[in-house]
Amino acid sequence: MSSKNLSMAHKIAERVNQAGGRVFYVGGYVRDKIMNLANKDIDIEVHGVEAGTLAEILDSLGELLTMGASFEIMKLRHYDLDIALPVDLYGGEYKAALRRDFTVNALMQDVLTGEILDFFGGIGDIESRTIKQVSEKTFTADPLRVLRAARFAACLDFDIDSETKKFASLVNIESLPSERVINELSRALLKSVRPSKFFESLQEMSQANYYFPGIKNFELINSAAEIRDSAQEKLYFMTAALCAEVDSPEKFLTRLTSEEKLIKYVLNMCELVKKINFAVSEHDYMKIFDESICGSDLLLLSRIIYGDSGMDAREKFFALYNSRMGEPYIMGRDLIINGVKPGALMGGALKFAHSLRLEGVNKSEQLTRTLEFLRECEAKNLS
Repeated sequence: MSSKNLSMAHKIAERVNQAGGRVFYVGGYVRDKIMNLANKDIDIEVHGVEAGTLAEILDSLGELLTMGASFEIMKLRHYDLDIALPVDLYGGEYKAALRRDFTVNALMQDVLTGEILDFFGGIGDIESRTIKQVSEKTFTADPLRVLRAARFAACLDFDIDSETKKFASLVNIESLPSERVINELSRALLKSVRPSKFFESLQEMSQANYYFPGIKNFELINSAAEIRDSAQEKLYFMTAALCAEVDSPEKFLTRLTSEEKLIKYVLNMCELVKKINFAVSEHDYMKIFDESICGSDLLLLSRIIYGDSGMDAREKFFALYNSRMGEPYIMGRDLIINGVKPGALMGGALKFAHSLRLEGVNKSEQLTRTLEFLRECEAKNLS
């Protein structure tokens, strides 16, 4: 897919060049190319032609899509390629680069010639593995750049420049919409070898306490990152690891997100991972795994918290639970065939049948004992 997008970028650059303009790869694509890192997000910026001319060129090459308000982002259907005009159409390459957040993201590479424009020392900062602001004025004007600095530090394993940290400490990030905060957090949790660096960087900038108070065990988050690819729900799993030792996971989460599925998963994991450490009997384990939203992720979380202690028992009982859940079991239609009418009594009967299933009782015996249970309930109601 990327070769298809690169080929289209080259075609656009040729047409723009014929119209008297230039096209540059910009942002993270140039940075990652220099670092020999894979990056499927290809952004190009078109200089020297007006929006109408660019639209005509793109329309001749494919199906044109546009988005944006103060400045246009154009796309071609079936291509993962963001095509932008600079905000200041006549400001030139330097002013366009000046808008970028960090020097390593302010690099521009001519699509046709390969020439790299580096107005702010970005290549040197890549070599020294440093995150440095392009401009104090633009950096402090956008509070999100504080979180982006921490995220890039974590994902690239770079250090934040001391001057950048100083200015970042003066920025008020409390007005940021929670969805923008959770977006930066999610990237750090999913794309960092050591996600702890995200929070450590925020602490260095005196910006950790508002959105991320109470995070105590950074090594737990890093251990989770080592096995996150084994999780069924990678982001949710990483968030659960983040919240596992927070005093109030629900309060912590609801400040960041309103996503019910994520909150439900994390609270479920945080509650059950504590219970599983005290499980002793088969009944304890069956109940815990039955309550779990994702039993396999619960096992992973328990491993990073408690290590190998008790892991053999947890894995054995999880296998037993899955085996029992794979056996035939009583459903509503089985009870209807035996004369049970839908309603509250049937709900109670199905719950009773499920408890027998957890005990390993076969379907035939489940049915016999469930019907006996119903007769006893009816007798009590009549007496």
